[in-house]
Amino acid sequence: MAGMSYEIEDDSFYLFACAELKAREIEFVNGSKMERMLSAADMEEFLKVLGETVYASDINDIEAKGSFEEVMISGYQAINGYMESRLKPEHKKIIHVLFFEEFLHDLKTMLKSSMLEKDFEHLYIPINYEYSLLMEAYNTGKYEDIADPLPELIQYLKELAELPEEKDPRKLELDFEAFYTKKLLGTAGSLNRKMIEDYMRHKIDLTNIETIYRNSQLKDKSGFTDLLYDGGFLGLKMLEDLENESMDYIVKELEHTYYGDAVMKGAQKLFSDCSFSSYERNRDLYFLEYFDR
Repeated sequence: MAGMSYEIEDDSFYLFACAELKAREIEFVNGSKMERMLSAADMEEFLKVLGETVYASDINDIEAKGSFEEVMISGYQAINGYMESRLKPEHKKIIHVLFFEEFLHDLKTMLKSSMLEKDFEHLYIPINYEYSLLMEAYNTGKYEDIADPLPELIQYLKELAELPEEKDPRKLELDFEAFYTKKLLGTAGSLNRKMIEDYMRHKIDLTNIETIYRNSQLKDKSGFTDLLYDGGFLGLKMLEDLENESMDYIVKELEHTYYGDAVMKGAQKLFSDCSFSSYERNRDLYFLEYFDR
């Protein structure tokens, strides 16, 4: 993958944590196994690869429940706990950047709960806060027990839900997603670590490309320019100019960017069987390679 190189800043505070992680590398799923999992054709093939990792003991539970959910949540909580116990206070905001999708999912679950006046705790992913605590903060406006950037995000969520003129859940979700993405880009930038800020910019680019692909596949006449996020490496003007172009043209314009593999392989699968799975796999592989530099 062509891209930027980064110098890792020497910070003696993290010497022990680095040594500890190095010693525990044997527990981690290596790149080749991760690629095999991402490429698995079905659950049986996925579990076969999983059986070669430290998570082999979880296979019986996964098969019995037909779901990987509990293993994922347990893993999320373990990662969060590890970072919470070892990061400097001013660096803990990185947790929200790395769990970008999960926190977004949880906040949109809260929005849905508020608008429909229903309890959706069963949809919530408990990473570092219980559902009840965040809903209490949402309802009372008291954020003393909640770390940045969540208070501002929850407050904005509440303001959206209380708009008298707009009650279309999808429009509110899109509005919040744009605000959330901008806020998390700022959060990444506030860490003063170029690699993390660039990670968020790459995430924005790949999300925008997926939006363009989906719009083109669905032949949505409403277009996609209002759905794109600012802040990535690919300029909005360049992406907006792809509206109303053919899929072949879009792929040609994007294949020479950082994201050539995801663009090309994703388009091939999209053409052959209308599936986004290849794009999603190659997007995930892009980030595995990104952090493996």
